[in-house]
Amino acid sequence: MSFLNIQNLGSVPARQIIKNLIKIFCDLSAILLSFYIAHYIVLFPPESRLLIDGMFIAFIALFNSYFLEIHNHLWRTISLYNFRHIAKYAISIGILYAVWCVFYNSSGEDIFKFTLVFLLISFGLLSLARICVRIVNEKNKQLYTDDKTKIVLIGAGKGGELFLREARKKQHLSYEIEGILDDDPELWGKRVFGYKVYGPIKDLPKLASNEEVTTVTIAIPSIDRSRLLEITQMCEELNLHVKILPTFSKLITLSELFPEQISVENLLGRDSIELKNEEVFSFIRNKTVMVTGAGGSIGSEVCRQIIELQPKKLILVDHSEHNLYTISWDLEHKFNFRNHIPCIGSVTDQSLMESIFEEHKPNIVFHAAAYKHVPLLEGQAKQAIQNNFFGTRIVAELSSKYKSEKFILISTDKAVNSTNIMGTTKRMAEIFCQSLNEEGNTKFITVRFGNVLDSAGSVVPLFKKQLKQGGPITVTHPEITRFFMSIPEASQLVLEASAMGKGGEIFVLDMGEPVKIVTLAERIITLSGKRPYKDIDIVYTGLRPGEKLYEELFYKNEEHIPTSNKKILLAQTISANVPKIAKFIPELERCIMENDIEQLLEYIKALVPEAKIRTETVPKQRVNSF
Repeated sequence: MSFLNIQNLGSVPARQIIKNLIKIFCDLSAILLSFYIAHYIVLFPPESRLLIDGMFIAFIALFNSYFLEIHNHLWRTISLYNFRHIAKYAISIGILYAVWCVFYNSSGEDIFKFTLVFLLISFGLLSLARICVRIVNEKNKQLYTDDKTKIVLIGAGKGGELFLREARKKQHLSYEIEGILDDDPELWGKRVFGYKVYGPIKDLPKLASNEEVTTVTIAIPSIDRSRLLEITQMCEELNLHVKILPTFSKLITLSELFPEQISVENLLGRDSIELKNEEVFSFIRNKTVMVTGAGGSIGSEVCRQIIELQPKKLILVDHSEHNLYTISWDLEHKFNFRNHIPCIGSVTDQSLMESIFEEHKPNIVFHAAAYKHVPLLEGQAKQAIQNNFFGTRIVAELSSKYKSEKFILISTDKAVNSTNIMGTTKRMAEIFCQSLNEEGNTKFITVRFGNVLDSAGSVVPLFKKQLKQGGPITVTHPEITRFFMSIPEASQLVLEASAMGKGGEIFVLDMGEPVKIVTLAERIITLSGKRPYKDIDIVYTGLRPGEKLYEELFYKNEEHIPTSNKKILLAQTISANVPKIAKFIPELERCIMENDIEQLLEYIKALVPEAKIRTETVPKQRVNSF
């Protein structure tokens, strides 16, 4: 390495050469000063050898600094790592000088005393020079802290230490730390990198008011979401902005450590389901898998997770050219998975779907294709039934015909006691799949869950868009509530339930407590650094067609049975009435062909009697002219 340094000397800037020469001069001065101080303390070496020994010390100091590259370290960032190199440098000089003294037949006791004193003094002086440079450097940066944002750091553990270390190095950053809060009593009153730990997190109001703090930064990588929500709510009450440090996986790719905004996913999403590798791997590995609706929010994430399980081939079906291209490109270029086949087309196209099944004969089918927007589908009953019910029927029957091992229907909580067309059509699909499970060898499984965060058409992207436009944020009703989960969690549930399913089951995710939509809106505003009802208003617009105040995950007559995964429940429903379903299918087809929407609604009410569809919300003229 030293040889390379000589080779590249011509490319080193003149300013850097001057800096290195100054460092060498300072270290050489420290070594010589240490030598003469040790001499006067120990009275060794003799006066007659003082000059020649001093010249020898200077030579070996220069020699060792060259080979140990002691001057390649930045003095302004001195740390324990640098102290180790300083100690190695001083010890090597002391040992070589002791060997030199042996040749003069000096007393072993004198050599030991001198070497010990010399080492202590030289280590201290060498370290002192570097510490002084760091102090001066940080003091100069602190002259520009007047306009910085004052923050309180929550967490003095590993994450907090990393943040504080960076804060000490980079005082040019736009924030100034006023203090630390941590629930560990052993840390109270202590200092971490010069910053005081004042007390527990509950003392935030006191510290924030005393120090004119405007922002709170959470530095606890392992913080659970309930605790995060509690701190966020406390900050909301104090009108404090709240941020969180990036995860350690993100920090690897970041050049600077900046706190980031807390996302809605941080607060409402939950820990990922731990997949049982053996069961899920054997379920997918070396199988041909088809995913309908592969370009949608859930379908695309299911595809991403499936490729990690080593399928033989992945068939992607979607009617949207753009969505299909996007997921296909991601699989090939982002995840390096090329053994996939994109197929553009609708699941309602019988001949197309038949040709796909005939050519690829999928072992497993995930049916995610569906229309999902409740108010929009209230005026499109014919299209909703065609896509959500008859599309499911086509894919499900082909799965049975071509002897697929499993067919997984991705359903929704809106299928339970539905008040809208969308939920009713999904319930019809559930019933039909259960009826098919009685025939053939294909196992039909349904997975039912609630809203997913940041999915296309969901409320979170809408709120973010309205916030970006300056508001107001629109909420349909002050009491409306919904269940939420993250897209990865929902997709993991689908895989877990699919692997454990034996056929005929409806699996439901234990989604925790529902969230008020107005609370969600307030939180999104606060997380953006704004104040609800002051900076950004919230306006109530009234319930939309087909919308209800709250969603349900189970019917009253469904028994909730726990499974091997505590987050997944089994809804033990009454067996489907196969003759009744068979009777209504021809009538539904006739109504669609004749565009008889009124009779169509009557039939689906008879098929799903618990559905509370309001006929007045289905404008016949709009449907007929679609």
